[in-house]
Amino acid sequence: MAAGTLQKIPLPGYMTTDPPTRGYWKGDFFGNNNYQQGGDTHHASDYGMGGIETFGISASGLSSSGNYSGKVFPPANASNNSEVQASAWATVTVKWFYTANNNEVANNTNLNAESLRLDIVGV
Repeated sequence: MAAGTLQKIPLPGYMTTDPPTRGYWKGDFFGNNNYQQGGDTHHASDYGMGGIETFGISASGLSSSGNYSGKVFPPANASNNSEVQASAWATVTVKWFYTANNNEVANNTNLNAESLRLDIVGV
C-alpha cells in the first residue's frame, strides 16, 4: 500500500447484492430518574444483537428538549491493525451532558422526561 493511501475495508454484509446480514435498530432512549455520572451502559443484547458496529445519536446528539446532549463512548478496541477489521462491541456507554456548559449531568438528576434518538447497527 502506497504511503498516504487510505485503506477502506467494507464490513461483511454491506455493499453487496446479497441480502444484508446486519441488524438495525432505531428508536428513542429515555433517561432514568436517577442518573449517575459515568453514564448508562447499553448492551448489544438489549437490542437483539450479538455485537454493536455503529451506535449513533441523531440530531447532533441533542435530547428532546435540547437542554441535554448525549455522547457515545465505546469500549477500548481490543483488535489490532493486523486484523481485517475491528471486533463488534458488546457494550457502549452513553453519557448525558448539559448543553449550556458541556459538563456531565450531576448525580441523581431526573432525566426520565428526556430522550435521545438512537441509530444502531449490529450483528
